[in-house]
Amino acid sequence: MLHVSCFRHGFTNSYDVIKPFLEEFPNLSVGFSAMVTYRHAVQTKEAVKRIPLDRIVVETDAPYLFPRQVSKRLCVYSHPGLALCTVKEIASLKAMELSTVLSALRQNTTGLYGV
Repeated sequence: MLHVSCFRHGFTNSYDVIKPFLEEFPNLSVGFSAMVTYRHAVQTKEAVKRIPLDRIVVETDAPYLFPRQVSKRLCVYSHPGLALCTVKEIASLKAMELSTVLSALRQNTTGLYGV
């Protein structure tokens, strides 16, 4: 049987919006960017808490979107290394160890992209 993965890029909405898709598409991964690090992203933060970790991947939206914690004075452009800020936020929201979340996200990324 062919395994096909689906990906919802740059999710910034509420859990109620993504829930039907998670139910309909069991191979759906949901991508979160640095937007989840912003205080005003209340609905997105709640979605992160409720979406199973094995269905989450992290995106950078580089070179434009900076994590809340990073000043543009520190670097001119966002880059993939700053995704760690997003991962830290996810770990905090899920009340999980950073190493556990990093390992799971690596597995998710491998499963989604085959890399």
